[in-house]
Amino acid sequence: MHHIGPEWLRPAFDQRFIEVAKEAGSQMEVEQFRFRQNEIQKLLKDELSQAHLDLLLEWEDIFNHRCTLEKEWVYFAGLKDGMQLLRRFSNI
Repeated sequence: MHHIGPEWLRPAFDQRFIEVAKEAGSQMEVEQFRFRQNEIQKLLKDELSQAHLDLLLEWEDIFNHRCTLEKEWVYFAGLKDGMQLLRRFSNI
């Protein structure tokens, strides 16, 4: 998966990712989308059959998981880039 430093350091990176993701999710910009998303979800529950709603919820789970993996990849790429820059500047 991601190889940054020793394996024992991985939980610290994971924890930081979770903290930053929570902070990002609580931003005012995000809150207005969450509010609208909840409104739409209520409408869908009223309009869709249970089978269609279950299918939509499965799609949403897969979409969210994929987005999380993509964000994690970007996060670790940023860490790698930052570490490389730090190494280069410390050698100057």
